Amino acid sequence: MRTRKFVLSESIKALFDFVGEVEDATEWFQIQEALSPPLRKDLCGTIFERNIRGPTTLFVQWISSEDVEFMQTILAPDGNDNHNKADYNSGTVSPLDQPSTSNEHLASFSPCSEQEETVQKTNLQTILSLLSAKIDDDSPTSNQINVVRDYKGNTHNILRSTVQAFSRRRFNLGARLDVIFVDDTKVAEGAVDCGGPTREYLRLLLKAVQQSSIFVGPENSKRLRLDSEALHKGLYRQISQMISVCIILGGMGPHFFSEKLFLQVCGKPTRPATLDEVDDETFKEMLCKIKEAETLPEAKAAIDLAEDCLSIIGAFRSISTLKQRDMLVQSAVEYYVDGRCNVALQQFVDGFNTLGLLQEMQTHTDLFRIIFVEDKKPLRSSDLTSLFEVNLSDQDTYKRELETRTLCFWRDWIIDVEEERNSYRFETT
Repeated sequence: MRTRKFVLSESIKALFDFVGEVEDATEWFQIQEALSPPLRKDLCGTIFERNIRGPTTLFVQWISSEDVEFMQTILAPDGNDNHNKADYNSGTVSPLDQPSTSNEHLASFSPCSEQEETVQKTNLQTILSLLSAKIDDDSPTSNQINVVRDYKGNTHNILRSTVQAFSRRRFNLGARLDVIFVDDTKVAEGAVDCGGPTREYLRLLLKAVQQSSIFVGPENSKRLRLDSEALHKGLYRQISQMISVCIILGGMGPHFFSEKLFLQVCGKPTRPATLDEVDDETFKEMLCKIKEAETLPEAKAAIDLAEDCLSIIGAFRSISTLKQRDMLVQSAVEYYVDGRCNVALQQFVDGFNTLGLLQEMQTHTDLFRIIFVEDKKPLRSSDLTSLFEVNLSDQDTYKRELETRTLCFWRDWIIDVEEERNSYRFETT
């Protein structure tokens, strides 16, 4: 007996091809569920359209090409009811629930949804491997990136050099990069250490991108910031292209996106904006005064003080209840955080179309979260223990005995830290 899973939307030909792979298969055959009409090899359409809707066992009837009567039956138009029981039983059928010497003539069929099939066959490493396979190994001259290391930790040189390269008319995002550190050996990528310069460059580039002017927020939870000059120059698109290249070419993720920004890029629903996301401290203070007003007159007075700012974003209006006050504040926050950055976000998202990355992110959002958003998995004692390799003295020595005692004490101590039985924490130790 042979088994396999199929997607219901697949052509029925895929099922026939699977059955026909049997070593002693005949040129003509038909398949049949226990109580259903037989399906001829020459049928078209999808598996679903042929009324195979769930897990089932299919019986295979091998038909000799010399049997003229069966050949006529096979070549009859679809829907002909001339298939009678005597005709069918004259073939060779091996049922699943009966002993047979021809069990290989059976197919145990288990259809699955496209989503289930994708989950079974897909993981992040596979996706990135398929995307990187699209990259042309030939590196054109326009893909040369000349960079200078800044040993003081500044990254503006890296970003400037990359923007200059990405802005070239013939720069090819689908080809490999030719990285040259001009302050180093002045030898192009691949000529020295088989990829070392590119890996170092991509690592520095991600750091430079994280510190760029288009992002704002905590170090490991960045969101987009509106920069009109960057928007005009297309920097949002270029930076997302840079991130795409780092992921596909180097397997390096940014790890600094906020959860909300990541979901926005993937086209998924996000939570409403909050006052904490307003990065303009003056405007944020105005909105806080409006929101914290305890009476309607106080709220109106605070709104009047913020009239200029509220008018610019179209949020200024008179209110008659405290509920309307809350709605005014929320609408102002929504526009400041999301609305005014909408065009920048669209440009930023567009850059992830590089080599099909955006489509994969939208399809496999949960898989890509780990390389875009900071991994907040707590540190465990086992993680810490695995970082060290213990080198002990010779056995049956007093020094070995002291070392093993110390090792046991240390392992017990880190377990106590994990269980918060003392004042120490992994994050601060």
